Amino acid sequence: MKPITLLVPASAHLSTDSLLDLVEVIQHQTGLTLAAARLSSAALLPQIFERSPDVVAWAPAYVAFVLERMHLASSILSVGGPGASPHSAVLVARRGIEGLADLAGRRVGWVSRFSTTGYDLPRLYLESFGVEPDALFGAQRFCGTHSAAADAIVRGEVDVVATHSGAMKRVFGRTAARLLVSVGPVPADVIVAGVGVPGRVCECLVRGLGATRFGRFEFGYARDGHLGLFGMLHEHAFDLGDCLLPVRSEKVAISVH
Repeated sequence: MKPITLLVPASAHLSTDSLLDLVEVIQHQTGLTLAAARLSSAALLPQIFERSPDVVAWAPAYVAFVLERMHLASSILSVGGPGASPHSAVLVARRGIEGLADLAGRRVGWVSRFSTTGYDLPRLYLESFGVEPDALFGAQRFCGTHSAAADAIVRGEVDVVATHSGAMKRVFGRTAARLLVSVGPVPADVIVAGVGVPGRVCECLVRGLGATRFGRFEFGYARDGHLGLFGMLHEHAFDLGDCLLPVRSEKVAISVH
């Protein structure tokens, strides 16, 4: 059997040594042969799974939801544990903004187009109430990181930011602000298998890793409804468009170890 390719995006925060150790653990627990590939962004996974349906990937929950909705992959394991404590997606606003009705024409700071808590989920929340984010805000800015988003609202460069509940504390400690929206907690990351991965391989992964600890992470069985938060919001959103799809035209950056 040829090696199974395991894609691990930068968002998993695994060093090269940790990635190699993970492969060794999986191979020992499952008897499978793996080839690990580092991925620059999890947002590239839909593009990769369309072209290579026989790969396995570590994916943020929202990306996994998109893959399942596109019928490209299915979730087989969850990745949790103390080191993977889920955050909620939040909208935090400066003083004077009392609620969502006060956001019209305001300046918003997103983290990036590929951030679940700093873009996808807050926008999806607004859409679920029939609000078009691009029409609501007067100006939109991509800050790049959660820390930079917190800094932007502290410096007064934006009126509201989308970030996660951990970064929210950074804002409250430095300026007068209020929490407008909290959505979550966001489900833990998952291991997804493409539609071309043989069933016996998926069974080996589930049996071998179903209750395995790796450093600060713990693999568990992907329960039904694990991604239900996204499904619920999508059901009520007026626009089902994926912000992940525009990356199809970008070059896929993968480094294999």
